[in-house]
Amino acid sequence: MAAKTLKYGGNTLAFILVVFGIVALINFLSSRRFIRADLTADKRYTISQSTKNVLDRLDDIVTIDVYFSRQPPRVAQIRQSVRDMLEEYRAFSKKLEINFIDPSSDDEAQKQKLRFMGIPEIQVNVIEKDKAELANVYMGIAILYEDKKEVLPVVQTTNNLEYDLTSAILKVTSKEVKTVGFLSGHDEIDVSDQAFGPLRQELNRQYEVRKVPIDGGKAIDADVATLIIAGPKKELTEREKYEIDQFIMRGGRVCFLIDPILIQYEGLNVSPLQTGLNDLLEHYGVKLNDNLVLDVSMGQLTYSQGFMTVSTSYAYFIKLMKQYQYRTGETSDGLSQDSIITSQLESLMLPWAGSIEILPQGDSAIETIALAKTSRGGWTAQSPYNINPTNRQFQPPASVQQVHTVAASLSGVFKSFYAGKAIPPAETTEPEEGMTAQPDEEERTTKTESEATQIVVVGNSQFLQQGRRDGQLFFLNTVDWLTLGEELINIRSHGATERPLKEISESEKFFLKFISIAGVPILVVAFGLVRFILRRRAKRMVEAYGSVS
Repeated sequence: MAAKTLKYGGNTLAFILVVFGIVALINFLSSRRFIRADLTADKRYTISQSTKNVLDRLDDIVTIDVYFSRQPPRVAQIRQSVRDMLEEYRAFSKKLEINFIDPSSDDEAQKQKLRFMGIPEIQVNVIEKDKAELANVYMGIAILYEDKKEVLPVVQTTNNLEYDLTSAILKVTSKEVKTVGFLSGHDEIDVSDQAFGPLRQELNRQYEVRKVPIDGGKAIDADVATLIIAGPKKELTEREKYEIDQFIMRGGRVCFLIDPILIQYEGLNVSPLQTGLNDLLEHYGVKLNDNLVLDVSMGQLTYSQGFMTVSTSYAYFIKLMKQYQYRTGETSDGLSQDSIITSQLESLMLPWAGSIEILPQGDSAIETIALAKTSRGGWTAQSPYNINPTNRQFQPPASVQQVHTVAASLSGVFKSFYAGKAIPPAETTEPEEGMTAQPDEEERTTKTESEATQIVVVGNSQFLQQGRRDGQLFFLNTVDWLTLGEELINIRSHGATERPLKEISESEKFFLKFISIAGVPILVVAFGLVRFILRRRAKRMVEAYGSVS
């Protein structure tokens, strides 16, 4: 018996030692190479491949100093989330030096240093032990590289932290800051206005942003990487179009946001808008159609009527979806999955947009992608337009329902619209009395073929004025793709999802409603009947066997 006990004890000890050895080996290997499983659909808890690429290219140490208070608990929770993300950054690069600094001391010199860095002391509400108090805390991050510095003054959430960190690292490690120019002089959208503050702030994270006037025959500055033509309301002159054309020929990138109509909001008076850009864009491969697009996939319009605020479905606010679900079970893409600009967006709403047509390119090597298309229930309206939301005639005739393209990208080598043509003269003004005339402009040579470059055309600029997150993401993705390539797009689009319920038929709705209301009672009754039948059968068997005995 003793020998048997000893044998079993030895087997148990050996089993424990084997398990311990396996656990130790797994821990040793995991310290060298970690594996994580992110089961969310958009991988929101995993740093993106773009971040990994940026970290992999670091050629010197980047220091990240985190100034976070340890208390109160709500701040401590955010601090831990920041630490978790930075630990993942550290796992992908040995050239990151991450320091967590507790600035909670009363050292006035340290507080002055943080104020000088741009990290403020902020107040947060603390509710604890049935009383509310104000606490002074720090929640800032500084990214340092050589003599350059970027600061995230207040980090109150980690929702966009990866984009903020990676863009800051990219900015301090880049040799030059690229310039994004907004065409001015034709009543275009002015991002310097207060209404565009959030958009301007996002652009300033990575670029130098400035206005670009092209009147007087002035060429677009060579340091402008991307030109944004955002909703011009005046017709461009031939010389101005020439300067845009030559900017493209020099390899510049251009985003055309062209509205089909001019709206006077008082009285909702609408008139077709002529920008003079149609022939230029047709030459590059995109035709602007003179129409307004409507769609059965529509957004909501909120407006005031008397003393009431009314919200209604509005077919002129087309809601472009990543994928349209039809009652027949068929699907179609609304936002292109072939372009990084739109592949991670779930939806995009464009108000009062015009359709565009991608023209055949012949033997040209230009690659074109329809970035955004309506559902099969889209249709168009021609001038004169009635966009009044009280007009209920929004049901499309079945015969004209079809897909309409509203945004497209073009990539490749373009031919100049002005090849073989005389350079359009610059507009000059008569000199005032006592002033000398302007000197003759220097001789110019027309460049007839571009370097490899990109153009984006959208039949709408109004979406920038709506302040919606989806429109802002689409625009920022477009600017990033034109200016930087695919560097930051899939980081910004993390978590930017809108997933509406699939549209179902009336019979399916009735079935689901019936199951929700009557399903549970039916299951309870069925369970009771089965249990009653089984018990009755068991009772009969007992009685039958009892009578035999």
